[in-house]
Amino acid sequence: MDTRIQGWSRVSERKPRVVFEALRSLVGRPETLPPEESEKPYTPYSRGVPVLTPEKCVGCSLCAISCPSQAITMVPGGKRKLAGREVEIKIPEFDYSKCIYCGMCAQVCRPKAIEMRRDIGPIIIPE
Repeated sequence: MDTRIQGWSRVSERKPRVVFEALRSLVGRPETLPPEESEKPYTPYSRGVPVLTPEKCVGCSLCAISCPSQAITMVPGGKRKLAGREVEIKIPEFDYSKCIYCGMCAQVCRPKAIEMRRDIGPIIIPE
């Protein structure tokens, strides 16, 4: 009868590598960013911060509906002429303390009123 656990041979083959990496991390020098890199607010992989251009917003609420962290609420945005009629529209307001900066709101925004920007500093939430 074969008592080996499926996949165990693959794990045991990787064991020396895992032990080597752990030891190297313990006794090696710490890996830190150089000063010029550590002062940059965003990494190359960051999507940035969602920023609204209110003039482009049509008040469709797709951004608020699609937000996975429910960080967007629709607030009164004034009157605007749409299709020849003056209507009261709502525009998104971001709660950056809830935002996970996923960029979903910018992806679903058809008039491109929301864009993810990396050229502004990170949002600091006062306590």
